[in-house]
Amino acid sequence: MNTKFLPTLLASCIFAGSQAIAESQEDEDLFELSLEELISMEIPDVTSVSRKKQRLMDSAAAIYVITNEDLRRSGVTSIPEALRMVPGMQVAKLNANTWSISTRGFNYIFANKLLVLIDGRTVYSPLFSGVNWDVQDTMMEDIDRIEVIRGPGAALWGANAVNGVINVITKKAADTQGNLISAGAGTQEKAFGAYRHGGEFGETGFYRVYAKAFERDGQVDAEGKDTSDDWNMRRAGFKSEWKTTSDSEMTIQGDLYEGTTRPPLRLLDQSQALFPQLTNGFIVEGLSRDQRGGNLGAYWKRTLSETHDFSFRAIYDNYQNFDYRIAEKRDTVDFEFQHYYQFWGKHDLVWGLGYRTTWYEVENTPYMFLLEGKDSKKTELFSAFIQDDITLNDQWTFTLSSRFEHNSFTGYEVQPNARLTWKPTENRTFWTALSQAVKTPSISETALQTDGITIDDTSPVKYVIPIKGNPDLKSEKLTALEVGYREQFSNSFRLDITAFYNQYEDIIAYVDINQCPNGSSTFPLLSLQNLCSNTDPSLGFFEIPATLINGLDVRTYGMEVVADWQAKDWWKLQFNYSWLQVDAWPNKERTSILRVNEVIVEDLSASHTANIRSTMNLPNQWYFDFWVRYMDNLKNANIGANTSLDMRVAKKFGDGLEFSIVGQNLFRNHHREFYEPLSGMAPTETRESWYAQIRWQF
Repeated sequence: MNTKFLPTLLASCIFAGSQAIAESQEDEDLFELSLEELISMEIPDVTSVSRKKQRLMDSAAAIYVITNEDLRRSGVTSIPEALRMVPGMQVAKLNANTWSISTRGFNYIFANKLLVLIDGRTVYSPLFSGVNWDVQDTMMEDIDRIEVIRGPGAALWGANAVNGVINVITKKAADTQGNLISAGAGTQEKAFGAYRHGGEFGETGFYRVYAKAFERDGQVDAEGKDTSDDWNMRRAGFKSEWKTTSDSEMTIQGDLYEGTTRPPLRLLDQSQALFPQLTNGFIVEGLSRDQRGGNLGAYWKRTLSETHDFSFRAIYDNYQNFDYRIAEKRDTVDFEFQHYYQFWGKHDLVWGLGYRTTWYEVENTPYMFLLEGKDSKKTELFSAFIQDDITLNDQWTFTLSSRFEHNSFTGYEVQPNARLTWKPTENRTFWTALSQAVKTPSISETALQTDGITIDDTSPVKYVIPIKGNPDLKSEKLTALEVGYREQFSNSFRLDITAFYNQYEDIIAYVDINQCPNGSSTFPLLSLQNLCSNTDPSLGFFEIPATLINGLDVRTYGMEVVADWQAKDWWKLQFNYSWLQVDAWPNKERTSILRVNEVIVEDLSASHTANIRSTMNLPNQWYFDFWVRYMDNLKNANIGANTSLDMRVAKKFGDGLEFSIVGQNLFRNHHREFYEPLSGMAPTETRESWYAQIRWQF
């Protein structure tokens, strides 16, 4: 798409909108509000920082909230794409169905330092401590908000909440009554649709049921050719809530899903006969990956007063993955009790207990298998947490909290936190926090053998790195210092600034070993790496066996800035910018493999990222929105800095019918966002796309 006319187009739209609004007052419900009322509407209460409701302005953490209105006006169709709005959150597509998502460093396909929850349900995979983003979904219209904490949240939420917490919170069933139909189609969004119905039962009960499905086209390679990484998914679910007594309420909800992806993996088939789909020598590609699963959760809460309540949550989650690399199945049961009580007028105490167990089954393949001949594994997690918010006076609040856990990998872990908040005025807040957090080892890091990953896709000679799990791994540890400032100016401008310094110890790294997967010995290659002695150069590949150790220490520091400006009652601008610096060094004897790890850790995250979002409410219920985002170069992935533009034009008819056209990634026909050779993924490029959508609520 030719973008030379875009500045003129945007300026024309702004001028035309201002002229028309000066002459028309069609949206009376909007224009009756003052700027002060408008900006106040955009500051929601949050619950993720302290596990209780509090004003965002009062929160002693770097928290950002994506509202339901943000989701609708941005035109995003998935949770990962929505996270691009968050300052400091680096979201990059490896292909049409796979993302690398992290904040404050360590961004790659197996990013494992974020804890993600959907309505209190933890969705990280014990296989690699990360998230299968392609199965985390719901109706976007039913998401109330996404609260994102940048920085440690482990004191309340537990291990793996190291660099942040993403909490997806859906609307109450009482707020989704009636019917909603949404459907659309486009170039990459080939077809999608959703239906939701909400109703009442009994005197106090509400429910909703929904179903959705989509089919998305694949991305392209550097020459613009289709890479066949298409994706389809079907999902259905429900949510119901009712009062059990005058002071108690119950919520039950669940989901079922199934779908197929075609990740463009590049695996070396050493048998040359396992699959017929072989190209580029012995490279396997173009095979499907089927996934299905479901969850069921129950939540009960009793509220004795505004300052005293307790709750209990029980969740069951099932996930099944049928992959030619590894077939896996896991069942997770999660229980949690929480008690909140305010005493002596100055202490807000929250404490709780938790238990989680996961049964994990693996069907071994030539590419991945559990060590020691096992095909199943059970893990358990026992936890307790406590937090005390102490009000020192009208301006100062001091918070102490900690979480105590026992897990199946490293035993006992303690993760303390201390926060101090100073509010010299009602609209100005300064805060600081000192935290410790851990990332416990995963099944793939401790008990899995991985073979067949090629680390040089362009060379005629393939280098393959078999990775053997290490059961002696320790937890990765973080000590973090944060300082923040936020203020609301003149009822129309809000500023939020955070600076941080993180010190990591015992980061897991690759190191070469002297034993090949088949048990044979190795021989040195130029004293750099050890090659398997059974390697036959005539076959065109070399094996470099490796294992994992706690081999790196890392330091990260940076700054994040968020600014919201209600320029006019019909026009809002949002801006955020983040700067990140990452330094890594070996904490053991320096080897070539560890030097590679330094580069991976330091250069897989962008140093600078930025977002500008504009939303305009024009006359006659027309809406025009655009979103410009920038990501600095990724040195290790050999990807230059890139800027993308999304645009949305919408028209509402009455109260319930809306038609919109959305363009995404409009600055270039296609561009690469991420590439990490150790993932085994072939490089693909995100392409320019358009789709049209109709949404009818009645």
